[in-house]
Amino acid sequence: MSTLSRFIVRNAYKLIPSIGSQVNANKVQQCGYKKHVPPLLQEMKSRRKKAGPEPLRHRSVWVDWNYDSELYAFANRLGEKWKDETLRRAFVERSYLEQEEKRRQELGISSEQSSVVLVPNTELSHVGEDQCYTYMTSYLTQTLPKAPKECIESVRGFLMSEEVLSHVSKHIGTADLILCADFPPETSTLTNVLKALIGGLAIDCSTERANLFIQDFLLAQLVGKDINELWEIPFPEQTLTSILREQGKEPAEPRLLWETGRNTLEASYSVGLYSNKRLIGASVGETIEIAQEMAARDALRRMYGLTDSMPNFPLAKHGRQLLASVLPEPELKASKAA
Repeated sequence: MSTLSRFIVRNAYKLIPSIGSQVNANKVQQCGYKKHVPPLLQEMKSRRKKAGPEPLRHRSVWVDWNYDSELYAFANRLGEKWKDETLRRAFVERSYLEQEEKRRQELGISSEQSSVVLVPNTELSHVGEDQCYTYMTSYLTQTLPKAPKECIESVRGFLMSEEVLSHVSKHIGTADLILCADFPPETSTLTNVLKALIGGLAIDCSTERANLFIQDFLLAQLVGKDINELWEIPFPEQTLTSILREQGKEPAEPRLLWETGRNTLEASYSVGLYSNKRLIGASVGETIEIAQEMAARDALRRMYGLTDSMPNFPLAKHGRQLLASVLPEPELKASKAA
């Protein structure tokens, strides 16, 4: 054992009391709170309540706003490559140009001295809308080969509705980039801009790239949706009869499979439809008439391939493997002025 170690061991009992006394002699623990803090917080809350909610302001009012950087970031977030002039044009609404012209007239600036060089996205929007209709029709026809034309049109109408298009447009970040007269942008404005982005993508890159964009952002809205809720089969019993007649089969014969709770408030009847001694549809209803109608709907769903066990719509990797559209592509023309 070294000399230093021997010294520490022998004199440890002398050092410990002295260290403890030095530490505790000058430091005393106290508990307390600042009396001015609760009244201050109450006053701040009351003032915030009197001032009302924060006004809705455009993102451009902040100091760190840079429109060029935002456009660049928008394109890179989506992984698409628009031309700079096409991307800028897609966000310009006609209402914004009319507002600028009116403002210049109020300031006494003639259109000859300083004209607005921006071009609205009207043509791009038309091109994008045609591209959406063409590809959606082809996609739904291939994924729902047994579904009738009315079903395809109903599902396509749901995807092309303002509610769906504006929802997609808003959540990919177009609201802060749109140049329009209204703020926040209306659903029609958001819808128009999304169509213009698709049209610009079809012109700058290719229709295939635009189709992939439609598949990833618009057709993906069908995930979790019930096709039978988007399209209601009209006159199911008459439709089923005509289909069976065209196929050369016997008319559907309804049979009562089971019943329970007759003459009660919770009566339930199960009716099955048979054709050529084969069960083609069955369902339950509060009355025999309702059960028979629902059984006819069930039979039509089986014929159209719209049952609950139908496969999911092919997206992502499986969607890329989908066959190319056999429908003619829309003519992509747009003015080069920007």
